[in-house]
Amino acid sequence: MENKVDWFLKAVRVSSAWNPIAAIFLQLQSEIDAVELNRRLDNLEDPINANCKNSSKLTKAIYIQFKDEDSNLTQDKYIQYARTLALFESEGYLKRRMVMGSPYAQGIEFFDPTFILYLARLFEEQSSMSELYSLVDNCSIGVTIDGIQLAQSLSVPVEVVRSIFSLYVDKGFGLLSNERGTCNYRGIA
Repeated sequence: MENKVDWFLKAVRVSSAWNPIAAIFLQLQSEIDAVELNRRLDNLEDPINANCKNSSKLTKAIYIQFKDEDSNLTQDKYIQYARTLALFESEGYLKRRMVMGSPYAQGIEFFDPTFILYLARLFEEQSSMSELYSLVDNCSIGVTIDGIQLAQSLSVPVEVVRSIFSLYVDKGFGLLSNERGTCNYRGIA
């Protein structure tokens, strides 16, 4: 049934192109369809920002804090984005540090490396990210990469480097140091 209706609407559109007045409405319908199609594509390309109306502002604020090597937002940001932070936490992207007696978060911790890389895709220089991926992807067996030095040389946050290392470790390609204050990756495959 659905296909018959689609074909009928297509036939009406084609036939209305010959009528100057109907052509105006045909153009209007095409514009409306294009807006809806772009909205749907945006939702597919950026599903995180599609979830919540102010998530783009929050993600930018989070990434600015990464650049400053501090994952804590100001108290005003925790209040302003409380609902979005709760949504991100429910999706497993981060964890809010809550304190008894305070209705607002005191800090955030990140558990999902793909979320950090999502932030980097939005706000980081893509040439730096390409170079970073290339260096880790081409890491030979037995070679150790110092993530802190690499982050400084590429001007990207250490957490972004650690997230890429984590993804390669999950694939079985390397090992990641667990010592506090370090971020070293060693290729094993």
